[in-house]
Amino acid sequence: MTHSPFIGWLKQQRSSTRLAFVLQTGSRVFGAVTGLLWTRLLLGAMGDTLFGYFLAYQTVVTLGGLGDLGMGGAIGLKTGQDLGRGDERGLRDFLAGARAVFLLLALTAGLGLLAAAPWLPDWLSFTATNGAGSFPMLFVVGAAIVALTPLLSYAGNLSHACGNLMWPVLPTFLLLQLTMAGHWLLARAGCALWVQALPYLVTGLATLALTWLYVRWSHPRLAEFLPLRLDRRLVRDLLEKSFWVYLCALGSMVFVTTDRLLISAGFGPAALPRYQLNYKFCELALTVIILAGFVSMPKITQWLASPAAEDRARAIKEALRLSRFQTLLGVAIALAYLLVNDVFMRLWLGEAKSELLRAPVAWQMAFAGTLVVTAGADATVQLSGRIAGDGLRRAGTAIGLTGLLNLGLSYCAMKAGSITGIAVATIIAQTGLSLALCRFVCGRFGLSWWPWAWRSCILPLLAVALAGAARLRWPPDSWGNATLLAGIYAVILAVIVRGSGFDLAFLRDEWRLLCGIFRR
Repeated sequence: MTHSPFIGWLKQQRSSTRLAFVLQTGSRVFGAVTGLLWTRLLLGAMGDTLFGYFLAYQTVVTLGGLGDLGMGGAIGLKTGQDLGRGDERGLRDFLAGARAVFLLLALTAGLGLLAAAPWLPDWLSFTATNGAGSFPMLFVVGAAIVALTPLLSYAGNLSHACGNLMWPVLPTFLLLQLTMAGHWLLARAGCALWVQALPYLVTGLATLALTWLYVRWSHPRLAEFLPLRLDRRLVRDLLEKSFWVYLCALGSMVFVTTDRLLISAGFGPAALPRYQLNYKFCELALTVIILAGFVSMPKITQWLASPAAEDRARAIKEALRLSRFQTLLGVAIALAYLLVNDVFMRLWLGEAKSELLRAPVAWQMAFAGTLVVTAGADATVQLSGRIAGDGLRRAGTAIGLTGLLNLGLSYCAMKAGSITGIAVATIIAQTGLSLALCRFVCGRFGLSWWPWAWRSCILPLLAVALAGAARLRWPPDSWGNATLLAGIYAVILAVIVRGSGFDLAFLRDEWRLLCGIFRR
């Protein structure tokens, strides 16, 4: 059977890392732009209260979607190793057991949320609101989405390990746009919230079908539904390998979701859009910053695992380079956020809505602090989990404990009636995580931990504190103040560049490497 040149090209490029990077970056940029548009449209169609309820519901579903217990990562790792060794028969036996485990997880997670659906609205302080519809029915739809999540994790990790890097990018982007369009149309029509959640379920089913097709096209013998084999030893091995991965994912999710749930419960759902939408600028920035780590870590992981001393030294050097780049980018965007967030909100939501949702400067300072400490810690967190021996256990333990710290501090702030305190709690917990893992990583590699901690955590936080103080003294409500602030922020950024060890040769090297991505 002959194929068109385009189909042949698609097959040839399915595992192209450079093309996948270009497409992934482009889809994220366009996704961020369209996400801003959809958020504004949904906020206008739903109103603050219904939109806040839907955000809180999505948070619960996101937490419930962690029901694969981190096993998806274990599936990807095992698949990649067995394909590299050419052990397809052993891999198929392993996947037969893994399918049974993931199916069991899907049923357990879905039925668990389904059983909780009648009382969850009361526990989350969801009160009857005009246009909301049945809250228990909303969580019934959420239960179906949660049940689908482990299956998506299994299929997605299997496909990624098979090298299907380029194929999923554009279909995923288009499906997301169709989902948001469906949600907006249903919201405009005044449908109940549970009806508005249905496009997300339909998209999940379509994504699962497409992902399975990717595996079928690239590795037909692995795209099997049967047999299912529940093996006790396999379950034990999967749990052992994936527990720390799961703890990392759960701890990271706590940082993201704690604020939303506590604000919704303690201050009402109408307060949530004001908090979350003013953080949107920082959230989009973190997406780009973390993408740099996502692209860099595979090679760093290989170098760390190499028996050659020069490869391990290169891994440390590249991780340090990555940390410097992410820290500098985080500080630059945080300063820009403090300068232009009010203008950004006006352009995004309109004059009237942005005035209604204007965030205090203290919130914006806290959001900027969260941005810089998270950006500076990303390389350290990623590197610690890839250190042989107890690296993953150390990373999982640190993330889990600081996630609990964040939860406890945020709860105390909620009881004290301080939304600012909830935002600051995230900075405290993330700083603790950054310093703890920095000390661990530097200890393993025989490095002094203080320079790395100063550059990636302490200096950026000092820069944000100084920038916030300048913002309080000279609010950018006139061209003169805005120009003065821009000049102050330029000086602060120059100090960060100098303090981070950047020089002209380093910047030239970074530019050369960036241009190399687009060369064949």
